[in-house]
Amino acid sequence: MSPAGSAGSAGSGRPSPGHGPELFSTPSLLALAFVAFVVELALFGGVGAIAHHAAGGGLRGWLAAAAATAAVILLWGLFMAPKGKFRLGPRVRVVVTAALCLATAYGLVDAGWSVWGWFVGIAGAAVVAAQLVLPTSDTRRT
Repeated sequence: MSPAGSAGSAGSGRPSPGHGPELFSTPSLLALAFVAFVVELALFGGVGAIAHHAAGGGLRGWLAAAAATAAVILLWGLFMAPKGKFRLGPRVRVVVTAALCLATAYGLVDAGWSVWGWFVGIAGAAVVAAQLVLPTSDTRRT
C-alpha cells in the first residue's frame, strides 16, 4: 500500500473526502459533485417552473417564478451551501434536500413535466443516498 493510501482521514484530523479541496480527490467524488450541482440547478429551475404554472403563466407566472427561484436560491445559500452563513447540520441537510427534491419532483410531474420531475426525484434521491453513506468530518458530534 502506498503512503498516500495508508493515510486515511479517520483519526488523522483531516477532513474526509467530499469537503473543500478534497471534493475532487477521486473521479467518483467529482462525478457526485457534478450530479449534485446539476440536481441543484434542476431543483431551482423546477421550483420556478412550478410557481409559473401555479400562478397561471403570463407576466404573473414569470414574476412568481422569479420570486420563488430567488427565495429558494437565497435559502439554499444560507442554510445548505458549504459556505452558508447558517449551514444546517448534516442530518438536517439530508432531510431538507430529500424533502425539497421529492416535493419539486411531485410538482413537476403534476404540472406535466414528467421527465424533469423524474430526473429531480431520482437524481435527488441518489445524491441524498450518497450523502448518507459518504464519510464526513462533521458527522461525529458529541
